[in-house]
Amino acid sequence: MEFKQYKLQDIATFSQGKQVNIAEQFSHKLDGFKRFIRIVDYTNSSEPERYVENYGDRYYAREDDLVMIRYGSQTAGMVVMGKAGVIANNMFKINLDNDIVLNRYLYYYLSQKVIFENIRSSQSSSTMPAINFSMLNNYVVKIPSLINQKKSVKILDGINRKIELNNQINNNLYNISQALFKKWFIDFEFPNSEGKEYKTHNGKFYNSDIGEIPIGWKINRLDEVADCQNGNAFYKDGYDENGIMVVDLGNVDINGSFIYTNADKYISEKRLQENLKYDKYLLKKDDLVMVMTDRKATMDLLGKTGKIYEDRQYLLNQRMYRIRSKINVNYLYTYLNNDRTLNQLKSKALGSVQKYVNTGHINELKLVIGTDEVMQKFSSIVNPIFERIENNILENGNLQKLRNILLPKLMNGEIDLENIEI
Repeated sequence: MEFKQYKLQDIATFSQGKQVNIAEQFSHKLDGFKRFIRIVDYTNSSEPERYVENYGDRYYAREDDLVMIRYGSQTAGMVVMGKAGVIANNMFKINLDNDIVLNRYLYYYLSQKVIFENIRSSQSSSTMPAINFSMLNNYVVKIPSLINQKKSVKILDGINRKIELNNQINNNLYNISQALFKKWFIDFEFPNSEGKEYKTHNGKFYNSDIGEIPIGWKINRLDEVADCQNGNAFYKDGYDENGIMVVDLGNVDINGSFIYTNADKYISEKRLQENLKYDKYLLKKDDLVMVMTDRKATMDLLGKTGKIYEDRQYLLNQRMYRIRSKINVNYLYTYLNNDRTLNQLKSKALGSVQKYVNTGHINELKLVIGTDEVMQKFSSIVNPIFERIENNILENGNLQKLRNILLPKLMNGEIDLENIEI
């Protein structure tokens, strides 16, 4: 496969985003306003949208426009796509000559780890990496024919679409489990012996520590139904280049999903064997990990709990809490991520700058435990749901590995595209 070399300045122009004062940003859309796209809109899916007046095409990015983030210790040099709006001044739009290169092809090209690292290494700041136009103008890229670009994009887009579909399915399944939990364990409308809704059809209740609950049900503290463990401040001893991954706040997202990325935090197996105290911080499949500290005043992440789906070991970092369930783990996972539980934790949060909950706050959480029959029925419904979620997560992990293998091979011509039809 033939490639041609271009300097970016020969095939692209760059237009910086717009600086907009916070007072001129709005949480609701006014007439003629456009969405304001910030770095956080790409890094946090739960970030509320902001709107600003329309400053014209110069600052406006369409969903299929290529945008590069200028600043950030983790984000400088990152290319992004998929959002339409006025881009902030800490990003810039890359306007391409599409007779030479496709937007999505260059997106994949610049997304390669080696390219990302090369671009970042060309800037001089050690404290806050920053990318500017002059650094990119002379950057050399290798571009194949448009037909081969389209073939590469089709392969990579197909993998990404499957990953996104699995994520959508998982979100729907998770919402189903939460709706069922609320109906049975908060509204007490679980099926009675006749298959009818318990509370609506004159179910009997008694007073408990947290109010009226169905006859035959009980209340347990969290630490009575789970083995719990604080994380360790591994940073004090330093990290290794590879080994067992250390789980921290960045591995649980706003939806309570566990994210299998943390490329720079590992403890070697040798160090683990030499330091037996680390053993108690090991995580395993089906462990739950709760975020105890939130970086934001809104406390969006505080109390969120992820579930370990992969059958591999991890180490638990500080500000995280391991919860190893003695009861049905899917019930406990659903309970901990329920809005009512999260609000209880947030109401107890301490700290003025960085909000946090302590082990006492978590251990004393009170669970409503149904009769054996109710718990078994609930498990029979939610276990297949979470099994499907787990399969989708593991499939996505394999798809991501496949994409990471294919990406550089497609970009450097190692894969023959001649017999691939589009």
